[in-house]
Amino acid sequence: IMVEKWTVVAMATVIVGCCSNVVFLEYLIRASSSSGNMIVFFQFLFVFFEGLIFHNRFGKTERIIPLKKYVIMVMMHFTVSITNIMALDCDIPMPLHMIFKSGSLVANLLLGCIVMKRSYPVSKFVAVVFVSLGIFISTIATSVFHPDADTSEERSIPTLLLGISLLTYALMIWFFLINHPNHTVLINPLPHSQHMIPLPFFIVIAPSIVSNIHVMNSSPITMGVPLLWIYLALNIVTQYICIRAIFYLTSVCTSLTVTLLITLRKFVSLLISVLYFGNRFTALHSVGGAFVLIGTLLYALPVRRQN
Repeated sequence: IMVEKWTVVAMATVIVGCCSNVVFLEYLIRASSSSGNMIVFFQFLFVFFEGLIFHNRFGKTERIIPLKKYVIMVMMHFTVSITNIMALDCDIPMPLHMIFKSGSLVANLLLGCIVMKRSYPVSKFVAVVFVSLGIFISTIATSVFHPDADTSEERSIPTLLLGISLLTYALMIWFFLINHPNHTVLINPLPHSQHMIPLPFFIVIAPSIVSNIHVMNSSPITMGVPLLWIYLALNIVTQYICIRAIFYLTSVCTSLTVTLLITLRKFVSLLISVLYFGNRFTALHSVGGAFVLIGTLLYALPVRRQN
């Protein structure tokens, strides 16, 4: 089967762009574990101006859904972004963060059954069991082998549980967002208004943002610029490139192909986090990651319908 040149380029862009994005994110989080809010703020600011200039034509594009519904969807997206990044400040190591976000399959199936009254084939339930076990095993491994030897169990476990609660909450909000009738209007084109509306709410966490800006400014100077600012710029650009490439692939490839590619990207990012950054990854983490990988691939496989 011949694959178009630009499809191959987009696939390579997803792997390189998305993995690079995680690398720069980890550099920033290691410099300041509370920098997540600042990172999200500048990501929103960048996409707002990019969309305003190149896609919205400075406000000339008309909105196609009611403002009230649009604001609700935007705030849900904002909540998911902030909650996911806040979890990194709660003793959630990057490998567990990557593995846990695969729990979107679990949330999609369980809430789909409970809230949407949907029915799923047995294979989907088996896949979700694999993913759930993988997340559970990885969480247990992280709580047992805490990376900070000086931190007591009484202090680390509650903090870890808070981080897990934040990730779980983000998964639930994401489920309701992607099941909104107009969700494709929100998430496909990266519209500038999606990132404009939440900007005033960053004032609540302004002290944290300002504090981390000081940390950025005090980092070593490279090419006349503080190094952490370079990492932040590269994080924002690679995230933008990654998302654009993924949405391009959704228009030219099957959902299975895109799912497999994203799963491969997560696996490569996990290897980089463990091998390059030296994050603790025990045998239990390996087992948990394998369960999540198997479950994700099983969930993505098409179901053969019987006549």
